[in-house]
Amino acid sequence: MQAKRPIVMLSIAGSDNTCGAGIQADIKTCQSLKAYCLNCITMITSQNSRNVYKILELPSKVVISQIKTLLNEYKVDCIKIGLINNLYLARKISDLLKGIRKIPIVVDPIYRSTTNKVFNKKKDYIMLNKILSEIKPIFTPNLSEVKILLKINEKKRVKISNILENFFENYKTGVVLTDVDVKGKFCIDYILDETKIVRKIKSQRIKSKNTHGTGCTFSSSLAIFLAKGFSLEKSTKLAKSFTRRCIFRAPDFGINYGPLGH
Repeated sequence: MQAKRPIVMLSIAGSDNTCGAGIQADIKTCQSLKAYCLNCITMITSQNSRNVYKILELPSKVVISQIKTLLNEYKVDCIKIGLINNLYLARKISDLLKGIRKIPIVVDPIYRSTTNKVFNKKKDYIMLNKILSEIKPIFTPNLSEVKILLKINEKKRVKISNILENFFENYKTGVVLTDVDVKGKFCIDYILDETKIVRKIKSQRIKSKNTHGTGCTFSSSLAIFLAKGFSLEKSTKLAKSFTRRCIFRAPDFGINYGPLGH
């Protein structure tokens, strides 16, 4: 008996040789949620828990070829876009995805790694995500990233409602602002979409040193739940719950910054 067709997600992201984040985290997330992950690698990284040591950016024509060959053969139900550091590539991806049927697209706008490796100049980072906003995705920045996207001083205190409204005004698309109170006892996320209603999601913070790939896992699972037909608010809650389970399942490799367990 043939198995039922799973949700198919296309991940456009970088490769992480630790298998904690990037494409590898997206594949593990899909497997755990019984979805199927097609992937397009944008760059190859050499990293461990201490640092990102080397980056090899793949030629744009190779990246675009990966996407085209997959879209020509598979019915894709959702797309997750992770690490990109090339304005030309962002434009080519945006133009290509404008031509496909309307499906959920989630952009995880990565500015720097947890080990503090910066992947883009700020002006390029802003322009790159402005280009991607044309395909009307859901963005999943953290507070630091959203302030950069809005040209707000990272140390300046600003009302969250103002940040969200400012983001929607500038990028014209939905946003899930993640882990706002980084040092608090709770993980607090905020949602804003075309309804212009700010929604807040709060959960107990898990004390763990094994959180490598949390953002990738959350954004990928969010795309999958949206593809299943859940609302943005419900999908965010489900994605947060799934990510929390992955933190609890994290294997102990005896390092300071380990991966989640899917």
